[in-house]
Amino acid sequence: MLDNNVFWNYAVQTYSTPEVADLCLTLQNQYQLSVNDLLFGLWLAREGKRLPQELDDPSVRQWRGKMLEPLRKLRFDLRQSKQSEDEQHCYEALKKAELSAEKVEIGLLYDLRDLCPDVERADGAEALTQLSYLNLCAAAKVTTKTAENLGDLPALLRQLSDKAAGAVVIG
Repeated sequence: MLDNNVFWNYAVQTYSTPEVADLCLTLQNQYQLSVNDLLFGLWLAREGKRLPQELDDPSVRQWRGKMLEPLRKLRFDLRQSKQSEDEQHCYEALKKAELSAEKVEIGLLYDLRDLCPDVERADGAEALTQLSYLNLCAAAKVTTKTAENLGDLPALLRQLSDKAAGAVVIG
């Protein structure tokens, strides 16, 4: 199922762009946003779909809370203290497990794509960037009413939509 998942392929390629990865991690660390949710919003824009702000799937939430986030916390904790070769091996194993858990979550998000409405496609990079930004705002639960009270979050989302639109994605 996941080996042919076009969203997984998009996420891997897009996240491999250093500026995209840096922005995603900044948004994760400063605003507790899910990198996978951000990438899902960007991928949906490429597919000509809008991410509904109210989209909240219990299976994604449960997987993230019970599997993915605990693995990430273990890896972060070990990263702070790893001193021996055995601890380094354990750290690498946790990194692999976390990536596998990310892949499962991406599969769960991919299954939600049909709940995201199609939008009228406008040609050009500017239209893609705008839809990407709107989807990122939905992923971050940013509205026009809350945007002015969120510090640099809207600007970071705009930067991410710009960088992701410029990323070369094959397939």
